[in-house]
Amino acid sequence: MLRILIGLAASLLLASSVCAKQTLLEHTQAVSQTMSALYMKGLSEGNKKFQRDLDHYHQLANSTLQEYVSEGGENAAALQEQWNSFHTKLKVEYSEEFGWDLDAAIGRDFRAYLSGLYATLAQQSYQSTEQQLAWVATQVHAVTARFFDISSSYNGTISLSTSDAEKINPKQISAQLKASLDDIAANATPAIKKRLLSAKSKWEFVEEGVTNYSGQSAYFLVYATNNKIQQMLQQTQQSVAEGGI
Repeated sequence: MLRILIGLAASLLLASSVCAKQTLLEHTQAVSQTMSALYMKGLSEGNKKFQRDLDHYHQLANSTLQEYVSEGGENAAALQEQWNSFHTKLKVEYSEEFGWDLDAAIGRDFRAYLSGLYATLAQQSYQSTEQQLAWVATQVHAVTARFFDISSSYNGTISLSTSDAEKINPKQISAQLKASLDDIAANATPAIKKRLLSAKSKWEFVEEGVTNYSGQSAYFLVYATNNKIQQMLQQTQQSVAEGGI
């Protein structure tokens, strides 16, 4: 009986860990999307669409963090404390002197938070196809968010700390996510393979500008492409969950 109880407890602990990792992936995606929408509001000179996106993703980032805390995720309390220290101040506002701008200190805190989340998840392993797809989506969002962050900074890449630069390396991450899409597609049904390779092609269309922080990149195109890739990966995750790869 004791052995059975121990086995049951171990199974429940494993299931809880898997759920928490998925929730942290979802939180990191929402944080990345919040960052992209925040800076796009400034880059678009206050376009209300991006304020709506910002409100949506900000709320999603809050709810997924609360879920992670309730699941007893690793370092959940510390993450919540860090997030609570700045997230209510995530606003780009217009002034005659600086245009559309985010407080520099808040921007640094936000950047460090996303960098830390990504570094934590990068140390994890993703075994199932659904987990691998969720990780690829997280990588796309994180690199895109870093692009909008740097594109909105007066100092460009100089504003990056060594730690931030090391934790999110766009060129390295881009190579990884493309390789992952190829690997998953290689064992997929024709329909799923076509969708995954299409997602990869869309990423490659904006990849150079995003990974090189090119100020000449079409911001609206990058934002729309990121959303389209997300949609395609979500559709694939759903297909896998319903009937396998």
